[in-house]
Order: sequence, then C-alpha cells, then structure tokens
Amino acid sequence: MRILLSLILASALSALSAQNLQTAFEKSNGEKTFTYQEGIQFCKDLDSISEYFTLFEYGKTDAGLPLHLLVFDADKDFDPSTTKEVFLINNAIHPGEPDGVEASLMFARDLAKNGQLRLAYHNVRLLIIPFYNIGGVLNRNTHSRANQIGPEEYGFRGNAKNLDLNRDFIKADAQNTFAFYQLFHTWKPHLFVDTHVSNGADYQYTMTLISTQEEKFGPNSSVFLEQKFLPAIYQRMKKRQQEMIPYVNVHGSSPDAGINAFMESPRYSNGYTSLFNCYSFVSETHMLKPYKQRVVATRELLEQMMRLCAEYLPSVVLNKDRMIRNSFRNETKSVPIPLAWTPISPCDSIPFKGYAAKYKPSEVSGIDRLYYDRSEPFEKYIPYCHEFKASTMGRSVRTYIIPQAWQAVIERLAANGVYMDTLTREDSLSVEAAHIDSYQTTDVAYEGHYLHSQTKVTWEKTKIKVRKGDIVVIPDARNEIFLAHVLQPEAPDSYFNWNFFDPILQQKEWFSSYVFEDIAAEMLRNDPKLKAELEAKKAAEPEFAASAFEQLYFLYKRSPYFEPSYLRYPVYVLPF
Repeated sequence: MRILLSLILASALSALSAQNLQTAFEKSNGEKTFTYQEGIQFCKDLDSISEYFTLFEYGKTDAGLPLHLLVFDADKDFDPSTTKEVFLINNAIHPGEPDGVEASLMFARDLAKNGQLRLAYHNVRLLIIPFYNIGGVLNRNTHSRANQIGPEEYGFRGNAKNLDLNRDFIKADAQNTFAFYQLFHTWKPHLFVDTHVSNGADYQYTMTLISTQEEKFGPNSSVFLEQKFLPAIYQRMKKRQQEMIPYVNVHGSSPDAGINAFMESPRYSNGYTSLFNCYSFVSETHMLKPYKQRVVATRELLEQMMRLCAEYLPSVVLNKDRMIRNSFRNETKSVPIPLAWTPISPCDSIPFKGYAAKYKPSEVSGIDRLYYDRSEPFEKYIPYCHEFKASTMGRSVRTYIIPQAWQAVIERLAANGVYMDTLTREDSLSVEAAHIDSYQTTDVAYEGHYLHSQTKVTWEKTKIKVRKGDIVVIPDARNEIFLAHVLQPEAPDSYFNWNFFDPILQQKEWFSSYVFEDIAAEMLRNDPKLKAELEAKKAAEPEFAASAFEQLYFLYKRSPYFEPSYLRYPVYVLPF
C-alpha cells in the first residue's frame, strides 16, 4: 500500500510540475520562440518530471552539439522495437521557421500532464526533434526572414557550415544528416512531418500541406493515403477552424493560374523518408499570418495527425509492411523502378480562397509590380496539378559491386543501414557497367556542389577485376528503392549527380600528336570500316574535318591505348 501511495503521489507531483512548464511562446503571449538553450532545457525538464518521456542524444552536429530526440510512450516503453505506430516530427530544419518547435513541445507538455490525452494515444509513439539545424538556431537574428510576421527573434536558414539542411538528405555533407540517419533507422517511423513556414503568394489560409505523392507507393498504401488519410486530415482541420489547402506552388505569378503539387526528390527530408516506406509530409504555415496564429495552426495539425495515427493504426502499420513485402524486388528478374516523375495534364481543379492579384507601378523601379489586394478576397476553383507519371526508370538488380576506393559512398550506405559484404579474394566477374553518355552541370555552386542533371547512360556487359576488400551490396525489400535512387546514376539525386564520382569525368592519359600520327595511320590501313567511319564524320562535320587533333582523338578513343575508366561509372551490377 505504501508503494502504491508513493507511486500515486509521484504521478501527481509529475502532473503538477508539468502544469507549470511553459514555452517561450506561452510566456510571451505568442511573441517569442525558444532559444536553443531554453528549448533543450524544456525537453530535459519534461524528461525529469514525466516518466512518459525520455530525451535521447544522437551523434554530433556541425555545431558540435548532439541531435536531441524527445520520445513519448504512454506505456513508458522506450525500446525502439515496437508494434505501435511511430510518428516523427522534425522541427527547425530552417530555424527562421520555428512554428513547429513551440507547437510540438506544447503538445508534449500536455501529454505529460493529461492522463486522458495519453490514453487517447496509447498506441502511438511520438518522436520530436526539437531543433534539427542547431547551428542555425544558435545564429539568432531579427531580420533574415524579410517577409515573415514574427516571432521577435529566430534562427538562420544555413547551418554551421552554411548548408541548407533540407537539401542534404542524400549528399550528407552535414554531420546533422548522419545523426538523422542513425535516429531514423533506429526508430523506423511510419509517419513523418517536417514543420516549415512558406514564402510566396498571399492567400487566406494559415496552413498548407505537402504530402508524399501516392504514386510512390504500392496500391494499398496509395489508396489509403489518397482516399482516407488526406481527406480526413483536411476535414478535421476545417472542422477545427483551421481550413487548409495543398502547398501553394504556383503555375505562374499568382495562384489564379493554378498550383502544382510539390514533387519532392530525395534531397529533401520528406523525399528521403518516403524512400523507406514512410508516409511523409511538410507543414507550411503562411509567412504573412501572425506568428501566434501560425503556431496554433501547427499545433492543431500535429495533434490531428497523431489522432488519425491512433485511429488508423492497423492500416498504417500493415500498409508499411505491405510496402516492404510488395517492393519492386523480384528474385528472378529485373523490374522497373521509377526514379523521377513529371506532372500529368490536364489538371484537376480545387476550391481556393485567395486575394485578388493586381499590378501597380513600383515606387522603386516604376515598372508594374504584383500585389495582393486583401480588400478583395475571393473563393473560386483554380487548376490543381497533383498527379504524376514516371519520367525516368531504373531497375531492380541482384547485386551492386562497389570498389573499396569510393569510401564516401560506402560510408553513406553504411549510415543508412545498408548491409554490405566484403570480398575476400581477387576475382574476375561478368557484370554490367554504365557508360556516362551525357550530363549537364550547374554553372554556379548549389549547396556546396556543382550538381549534375539530365544524366544519360548506356549499360554494357563487360568483365572486371575485383579486389579483396571491394564491397558487395545485395538489395533487400527495405532498402532497394533507396539503393536505386543513390546508386543508379540516372536518378536525379544519385551519388553520381551529387559529384561523388567526378574523378571518372576527367581523362588521365593522353597522346603526343606527332607520335600518334603513325599509329593512327596504321589503324586506318588495317581497318577499312574504321576509315569509312572517319571519312563519313569528316564529310558531315566541317569543323571536325578542319581539325587534325579532333581526327586523331577520334581514332585514339577507338584504340587499345584509350583508358577504359574514363566515363565508366564505377558501380557495377550483377543483373538477374
């Protein structure tokens, strides 16, 4: 009896302590957001006063501090293995957009103090990253969000290395990303939300939403997302006086021309998490709505999503299992895997509440400028393009072989939980190798890289020598889609396109023209077909015909002296 009374008293004291725990948002009547130190202390306080919360640390970020994860479990079970649905909220990836920090931590505090609320979510495990971009949170200022109403101070978009972390989920230049890999693959969430504040057009809604494209999933999961989960969340937000719209990604200069669904590639948080069969969303509150209003809307969205998780537990958990079981993988043949998508037209329409877009002479330039007239609100149907078709196809493969020299790639695969074998002896293998036929490269740096795109390859059968220590990766149902997106060079966010294999794009050996002239002449004497090919190219291309070097180089590339490693992609495939 004494033990029972002690437990009851401890629980009551814990609830009382939680009652007194307030966020910076609440203390300032909706004007301020947490500093990093205040927010982490709030999480530590929750951990210490509530047995339903535990605060974990992962890795070390570029700011030299660990990534924190606050975990709620109504059964006080903090073993990552669970039959519950796992809901992960990520905050402050762009620290100037802090709405989710306050919203999620207020929700966590209320779970700590309210037994009935905990009971409602007994079958859902909630994970909260309070601050993802810690370096940006520490770089606190008042003016970097030029078009945003509040809070008084906030963090900066770039992290400690001045990286936009919401472009880093494949290339992983930041230590933050490696910490996220560890966290994500440890807890294996079913549902993921990344909280943001938008830039762009003016309209009447406080909250907009980016959803994982259902085309990325199998039939059961896509139907569940499109016909159950999304309609339910929109209906519930409207019922709670927080009507929302899909993210306003405009066709033209204003929403009147229509909006496009945002197709996230794996460089983005939701594009990355969806590679692992996770329903992924981005909340985007409106920059021109007051901070207090935005936080309230974000809190409502997060709580309604968690409520749907609790109600739809069997569907979400079973659909994730089905997504894994019904992956593209086939043990007997190669199956196409979509790597890139393009919108389908014609578009649907959607009811939209906006403001009249008008033009008037600029006081700065004198040229007509756009403005939105809030005295003329409207509600009308606008085009909404939200369906996609695959535009680039990869394939399932039996095995990838990666020479051990490419350590940066191997390191990232290991961090994503990919199991790898190491060859124990030298051998000669028949494989398929990709030749890089063409690609485009940005003229200016993008997030620390000169990113490639529009990559075209030709796969050819060949023999290679492998060495002891080279890496063998056999895809499984959980990682096959991820591996296709990073190891098949045509994928928009492949490791090739992110410059991890750029040394193959530079030719290492050349020739001296005056010496190679005699070799080239002998090649033509011995190969009439080659001579005819050269003459045809000269006839068709006057510039080529006028260049002695280009003609020698044409023959050099067809000679045994030309290096086979030039433009040969050094990840090899054993096909089915």
